[in-house]
Amino acid sequence: MWRIEFDPEQQRLSIRLTDHVSASQMRDLASAHAEALENAGDQPFKVFVDLRGLFPLESDAVAIMGAMKRIASEVSGCRGFAILADSPTVAMQQRRTRVDPATHPDRELITLDPDQAKRFLTE
Repeated sequence: MWRIEFDPEQQRLSIRLTDHVSASQMRDLASAHAEALENAGDQPFKVFVDLRGLFPLESDAVAIMGAMKRIASEVSGCRGFAILADSPTVAMQQRRTRVDPATHPDRELITLDPDQAKRFLTE
């Protein structure tokens, strides 16, 4: 299951994935993600990806998530990503799809700590 929303007041694009998410569902999410990025325009925003309660993704779904992060990072208003997981395996999958850790290590936080994610999003 997934949900996506853009909140212009908080300057946040929020993505929530729970339970089992198939590659087909990830493709649907990727379409909704592209639409949300269009709605964000050039205004500054951060992406919050909440993966708590998500079972590890299939490799195709991981690749789609990586592509979504790369696309968002190319939008002029994107100021970074906070990815919150409660599973070390899911967090590891996200670390494998980091956008560009060598150039911008401060732009993508992958954490198991909700408080750390919250601080990152409000900086």
